[in-house]
Amino acid sequence: MQAAQRTGRGADKRRRMLDAARQVMLRDGLRGATMEAIARQAGIAKPTLYAQFPNKDAVFVALLEWLLGDLMSAFAEGLATQGSAAERIGAALSAQYLLLARMLDGSPHAAELMSEHKRMGLTLADRDADMMHSIEALLTAEGLANPSPLARLVVSAAYGIALKVRDETAMADGIRLMCLRLIAPELDGTA
Repeated sequence: MQAAQRTGRGADKRRRMLDAARQVMLRDGLRGATMEAIARQAGIAKPTLYAQFPNKDAVFVALLEWLLGDLMSAFAEGLATQGSAAERIGAALSAQYLLLARMLDGSPHAAELMSEHKRMGLTLADRDADMMHSIEALLTAEGLANPSPLARLVVSAAYGIALKVRDETAMADGIRLMCLRLIAPELDGTA
């Protein structure tokens, strides 16, 4: 068997395990998920799952890393849209959180899953820093001398809106409105 075929099959098996983990964790929450349930959902033996992941926290970390790539792509696409800096930042943050809402797919465990990475010590600092840097660079290009406090405020507020507002349309609209209300006055010098 060629190495590329083995690698392709291994990647497919891993993706199947992670997709199964996503389904189990959406249904049961991270605390309620078990390695046995994930293996059963993936249609594999439990030792096969353990050969890839030592425990369910490791599965969750791998799942999070897999999904974060998609979230960062949604953010970048939103930031690349046309409009003012406030509109583009609002589009980027709303696109990211809309995708996250769709990934969580109405799970009763959505809040737990959104905040669980902090309990496990995963700060996601690199991805947060990349997102923050992108927002700060755009605000700097628009003439804001000290963009860091505003960028932190906007990102934190967007997270809060995403966490509290369950209706996807209302959530996306709320994030866009918040960005307009907080960013536009700062850039216009009317704040």
